[in-house]
Amino acid sequence: MYSFAQRQDFGVVDEPLFAHFLDQTGANRPSRAEVLATMPTSRARILPTLESNETHVFLKHMANHLEGWPEPQDFAAHRNVLLIRHPRKVLKSYLAHIDAPTALDLCYHHQQRWFERCQTEGWPVAVVDSDRLVAEPESSLRAIMAWVDLDFDPRMLSWRAGHREEDGLWAKYWYHRVHASTGWEMESSSDVASLPPVEERLLSLVDETEPLYESLRARALN
Repeated sequence: MYSFAQRQDFGVVDEPLFAHFLDQTGANRPSRAEVLATMPTSRARILPTLESNETHVFLKHMANHLEGWPEPQDFAAHRNVLLIRHPRKVLKSYLAHIDAPTALDLCYHHQQRWFERCQTEGWPVAVVDSDRLVAEPESSLRAIMAWVDLDFDPRMLSWRAGHREEDGLWAKYWYHRVHASTGWEMESSSDVASLPPVEERLLSLVDETEPLYESLRARALN
């Protein structure tokens, strides 16, 4: 989101379906009460928030926020980009705030179903591997922009430190690292040996979601 926000032709919106997801699922999040008190939960009130005054708009979603969404066709004209990351890395992030993450939290089932839905319906969809993105951000972003038929903008590679006005209410819990950054923190593409360890109680969750991750990764754009 921060990368696309640097472009003068893009507006960005941070997780506009989050309140809908919380309302539908009862999922617990650190910002749950604040989000439900201030963000719309109904389709009629959410759809106008997906618009921007800029030429293009980048909508940052979590795939599981589609849970219970009544009209998937609302996103038929969108260009859908699925950003994937290994389950062990996702779990490491979630465990900072969620004691017992579930498959619903990790999103892989939702990502796979949405990928298949897009393919069946002929809706534009691409997969981006986050490991490749952070290892080679410029080439990955060039590939993404080529896929959406727009020119790459070098400003996408850096930004000022601190929060953005578009940040969701949850930023104070989850965005510390991006707020401290001034651009892409390039890392070598990781292998299995470098993945973070997982507690024994979560191994079954990794076993359930890893094949979905690998299936999507095999279709990655970058």
